[in-house]
Amino acid sequence: MLRVMDRYIGKQIIAATIFGVAVLSVLLLMGNLFKELRPLLVEDKASVGIIAKFVLNVLPFSLIFTLPWGFLVAVLLVFGRLSGSNELISMRMAGTGLFRIALPVYFIGIILCAFSFWLNTSMAPKAKHTMKTVLYQAVKENPNALLAPGVVQAPLSGQKIFIASREGDVIKGLHLYYLNKEAPTGHPITSIYAREAKLKINDETKQISLKLEDAYVNAINSDGGIAMPSIGHFEPLIFDFSATKKRKRKPNTLTNPEIKAVLDDPMDLSQREVYKLENEVSRRYAFSFACFALSLVAIPMGINGRRKETSTGLALSILVGLGYFLFFMIADEYDAKPGHTALILYWLPNVLCLVLGVTMFFKARRK
Repeated sequence: MLRVMDRYIGKQIIAATIFGVAVLSVLLLMGNLFKELRPLLVEDKASVGIIAKFVLNVLPFSLIFTLPWGFLVAVLLVFGRLSGSNELISMRMAGTGLFRIALPVYFIGIILCAFSFWLNTSMAPKAKHTMKTVLYQAVKENPNALLAPGVVQAPLSGQKIFIASREGDVIKGLHLYYLNKEAPTGHPITSIYAREAKLKINDETKQISLKLEDAYVNAINSDGGIAMPSIGHFEPLIFDFSATKKRKRKPNTLTNPEIKAVLDDPMDLSQREVYKLENEVSRRYAFSFACFALSLVAIPMGINGRRKETSTGLALSILVGLGYFLFFMIADEYDAKPGHTALILYWLPNVLCLVLGVTMFFKARRK
């Protein structure tokens, strides 16, 4: 009887998890697709191969978020239905304890944690790095599709470009901003406006630049003061897709062994970069336990949802999921700062889920 019950609950949890992960992954995939390749998609210039490669690489990265959330939705809905249809009461009347009933969920949660650990530490960083190179490859195929009028674009980190109109290689009303990479949401350190610009593609150096006519340049000095504005002709580099150019990779594109190798020889790293790398490792370890931690609170919440399992389960999954991920979003603001604030915030949602889940579980057992 117990084996039948385990298969009955396990199949429902797995089926609901697959469905939830699939729906969430499609939504996240479409958002990333239009965010990263929007100019090329709008212009119908991106090849099928580029889009397929992007999709295959964004899926592992999206799974680190959609897998815990899909599992949370599945547990809430399944146990809400079991409670609402009195199946849970029947199982308990047959002499099966609530912990034994929930055992398949914990077993599946542990397996998903192991899978999440592999995703977070190895597969997702590799996919993230490859995903970042897709735009470079798309530009190689069709450099002229890079700049679309009426759309704010960021072809390189630290740059934002807006153009009013375009006729072939001639651009009208160009706005080019260079941002401070340490504070990309702040004011630009250099802003350029040009009445007209011509797109120049250098196949030898693998670079794209703009020849600006009647350009007005406004910049901020290193001491924070405003430099004397200048007017004239300029040729700023806006895109470099040279394969030989060495680019420093971000922490979220490095696997754990690669991060360890970088930290073993931190001579070229600032203290800020060291903190980010160390906290990135902690974030991955903490996030790998999301499936099991969320299942601890999802089971008693699903039971308490009773007959309103559909609406209540979805609402609870949104609230619990947002609350869990909120800690990681806040912790990311401290990942480059000294101290253990980021480390504490990364592990705090798991600890809270453990305490809250155990407390609610024992209360549900007494009902």
